[in-house]
Amino acid sequence: MSIKSNILIIILTLFSAIYCLAQDKRLTKGAENGYTWISMGNPHLLYDDSKDIYLSGILERLRLLKLTHPLVDSLSCREEYNALLKEGKPADITMADMINSIDKFYSNRKNLVIPIVFAYCYSIKSFAGVSKEELNSYQEKLLAFSNE
Repeated sequence: MSIKSNILIIILTLFSAIYCLAQDKRLTKGAENGYTWISMGNPHLLYDDSKDIYLSGILERLRLLKLTHPLVDSLSCREEYNALLKEGKPADITMADMINSIDKFYSNRKNLVIPIVFAYCYSIKSFAGVSKEELNSYQEKLLAFSNE
């Protein structure tokens, strides 16, 4: 083998290794996580990758995740969301409020492995007035789910 062939093989191996390692970090159990959310703040990305567009489809993403992971239903925020609806509060919660809440959630680096749909649910629970203790317990359940 020539030196050029060896260098080419080394370069291809490095690119393959980098691609494989980078690929897993943005997904947890097939769902986009905090690493993906943070990358959406990159001003060089297309508008289609923005946080508000992502949140517009969040309920569909949650439904799809439920189909692949039965445990997801126990981690949902359906009750809190319905309580907010009864109180008429969703109209008071803006897209900016939700984005800021999820940004705050992911400011804790250990939460980055948690899928965005659950950061959304954490925010819904927070807006619904769930106690700090219950939110902490919910966060621990999310971390356990994400790390298993």
